Amino acid sequence: MTVAILGGIDRLMPNYEKQAKRLGLEVKMFPRRVPNLPQRLQDVSGIVVFTGTISHPLVIEAVKVARSRGIPIERSHTSSISGLKRCLGEISRRGRLS
Repeated sequence: MTVAILGGIDRLMPNYEKQAKRLGLEVKMFPRRVPNLPQRLQDVSGIVVFTGTISHPLVIEAVKVARSRGIPIERSHTSSISGLKRCLGEISRRGRLS
C-alpha cells in the first residue's frame, strides 16, 4: 500500500519514510506544490496532509482529489512524527490500509 504525504519538514522526510515502512507502507512525499498532483496521487491508498507547512490551495486540491477518488485523507497541523503516526493510525482504523 502507498500513502502520499503532502507538506512536512524536509529534514524529517527520512523519519516519515521510516515510520511508514514500520507499518508496511510505501510513501510518496510531496513537501511542496508539484505539477500534475491529481495524476501523481492516482495510485495511493491514503493521503496525509501536514496543513501547517503547505498552502491552502494545495490542501484544497488534495481534498478535491481524495473526494473524487474515494481516497481517505487525514490532516495534521503539526509536521511531527507523532502527527504522522496518528494520521496513519486513523486511516488504518477505517480499514483502508492493511
